[in-house]
Amino acid sequence: MFKFKASYVALAAVLTSSVVYADPTSYTHSSGATVIDIEKPNAAGVSHNLYRDFNVGTNGTILNNSGDDVSHSTFGNIARNNNLTAGSASVILNEVTSKNASSLKGFIEVNGQKADVVIANPNGITCSGCSFVNTNKAILTTGKVNMTSDGAIGSYTVTGGTLTIGENGMNAANGYAVLLADAIKINGKVQANNALASAGRFTMDNSSGAITSAGKQATLIEMTINPQYSIDVSSLGGITANSISMVGNNIGFGVRNQGSIVANSTLQLTSNGNLLNKGTITGKGLLSQVSTATGITNNGSIAGAYYLMLSSGDYIVNVGSLTGGQLIASANGNITNGDSGTMTGTSGLSLTSGGKIRNEEKASLLSNNQIAATAIGDFLNEGKISAKNTSLTFVGDSFKNTGNINSTGQTTIQSLKQDGSANSGEIYNLGNITGENINLQTNGTLAQSTSGRMEATNAITAHSYWLNQNGYMKAADITTDHGVVSNNGTINAKNISITTNSDITNEGQISSTGDLTLNTKNKGTIYNYSTLSAGGNMTLTATKVVNGGKSCGILGLAKCGVGTLTADKLVLNSSQKYVSDMGGKQYFKSTEVNTVK
Repeated sequence: MFKFKASYVALAAVLTSSVVYADPTSYTHSSGATVIDIEKPNAAGVSHNLYRDFNVGTNGTILNNSGDDVSHSTFGNIARNNNLTAGSASVILNEVTSKNASSLKGFIEVNGQKADVVIANPNGITCSGCSFVNTNKAILTTGKVNMTSDGAIGSYTVTGGTLTIGENGMNAANGYAVLLADAIKINGKVQANNALASAGRFTMDNSSGAITSAGKQATLIEMTINPQYSIDVSSLGGITANSISMVGNNIGFGVRNQGSIVANSTLQLTSNGNLLNKGTITGKGLLSQVSTATGITNNGSIAGAYYLMLSSGDYIVNVGSLTGGQLIASANGNITNGDSGTMTGTSGLSLTSGGKIRNEEKASLLSNNQIAATAIGDFLNEGKISAKNTSLTFVGDSFKNTGNINSTGQTTIQSLKQDGSANSGEIYNLGNITGENINLQTNGTLAQSTSGRMEATNAITAHSYWLNQNGYMKAADITTDHGVVSNNGTINAKNISITTNSDITNEGQISSTGDLTLNTKNKGTIYNYSTLSAGGNMTLTATKVVNGGKSCGILGLAKCGVGTLTADKLVLNSSQKYVSDMGGKQYFKSTEVNTVK
């Protein structure tokens, strides 16, 4: 076996790989590929090769890592590399020392013993149609390669340079693809067993993989008017690998994805700026994580098969699809599920906002199991919230529902302080709230408009300072306690118990097929200007009961709102001695009057 001496070319004229020095030797194989006889490895197994230019044409490049002649299944005979008499390299470092960028358009194959391949060019690297064969790791970097005292690669320090994956992509399907640059543009498909893309100014430890940001910060213009992205994936770009890690290190510089990122196992995306996703990000493994220093905006799809965890130092805005077995999203600022956005946690959905939570009109929060959402600010639902059990907590001034909240099990809406104690936020329902059980808790106002409906197949329980009920409430059992109650709507149940520390005013309908209990603890008056009815016992406890209406008309001579009381039995606990003192219309089969002073 021998090298084809006639196929040698002058180093300055090599089209695919030209070097600064006489070594490494390169020649054109009969197949058309360029063969580079790499330098002798040092004691750490690193073959360090310096180039004026490192370019790979469509015919490809073979890095000759064999001290023996090889009969290649594709290329035929490849002569031995005489630099490797003492053994092959475990790492082949290819470093460009000029000011010329690198273009990689073909395959890069390690002949002989498998090795890591590093291509380092601070001037920039474009890979479009490049592939790596017989490599453990394929590392493309615009950074400086830092060697340890024993000759191993200790770390990579990136201070500039752009790494571009062109439309023909990069294939390292059997190895680990590592992309390290100040800016990474992915306009084609990257295929690898595992993939790491780290952008910005940083240092990465070669042994541990630990990344330390240099703290480069975007200007206000770069963050707003003309946003800059550390990693930018176009609509034709993407990464497919078993595990994927993407890191944007520069402060304020974001990550933008308009393509397809698919991890068959672990997915981790971290940005010191924001994430703008207009494409698809999919993790098929146990854990998929997205973490940003500023915000997350999703116009596309982000999905995790099991756990999808989103964490933002500022906001989360979703107008696309966020889906996980368990979807856990937290933001120091507002969480907005807008337009037709969906957030789905099949087994559970958890939202934690340091600001407001807003679920807009056509948006949906969905789970087959539990939804737990907490807002340090206000909570607004204009869309759909649907789960088996739903717990909605707000620390701010108000919770407002104009949409639909549907639970097949428990629905809980509560106003709490950050320490977990009761708070006085206002709960407004202008939409629909349904469930097996509904529980509403606040020390402030609980209000339902004329369009509001609450329906529970089992029980409604509520606590508030003021119940201002103008809509429709229905359950098997309704049990509430308040400071004061005003009902202008309809309350229907089998059994109803309303307790207050002051007056109860009814200008609507309160009706039970079983027992009805209205109890002011003898601290207030029950004013009935419409209808109170019970199929069983009606128990009224108050300083007095006014059922005879109120003065109205121009001179106040007319009577309006004359009430009707209907029950099988009336139990009156009042200072009034006779039921006739209540006035109005009364229909009872029996009465029990207990005079209370």
